[in-house]
Amino acid sequence: MARIPYPERPSDAVARLPVPLNAFRMLSHAPPLTGPTIELGLAVLRESTLPVRLRELVVLAVAAGTQCEYESVQHHPIALNAGVTPAQLAAIAERRAAGREFDEAESAAVTAAFELVARHTLSEDTLAALRASFTDRQVIEIVTTTGYYVMLAGLMNGLGVDVDPSGEQFLGLVGGDPG
Repeated sequence: MARIPYPERPSDAVARLPVPLNAFRMLSHAPPLTGPTIELGLAVLRESTLPVRLRELVVLAVAAGTQCEYESVQHHPIALNAGVTPAQLAAIAERRAAGREFDEAESAAVTAAFELVARHTLSEDTLAALRASFTDRQVIEIVTTTGYYVMLAGLMNGLGVDVDPSGEQFLGLVGGDPG
């Protein structure tokens, strides 16, 4: 249960969403932050050059690293729909980024997310692995996606934001090609 009540009226930015997610309903206590936060999230979901599958691996690594049930529940079905395997989900839940579950690029991205959550920086080896597998734009997108979801995890964990019903209903919001 939420630790503070949701505003009686969500901000206008939330009203424009196809589904009024609890995270953004809670954020409506600070209307000037709500619209820009939603816009950044939509850019991460719809405008990134990262394949949806890879992006979802990063999001779930953040969820595991921050122990954010909300993100985990919401993104689990999205990840499966994008082609993330049950073995990859299990590895991320165990906070493992290396092993036969991941190819080199996936391992680099998941390792980066775990490092950013835990240490707020990237080791030289991890940055080199990212740069070997991704364009500079995609490295920035991985780091930004991680930061965005860490920010949301702080909001959701800190204020006990109620988990919305299954993320399957949000598949249309996440855009992109599952590849």
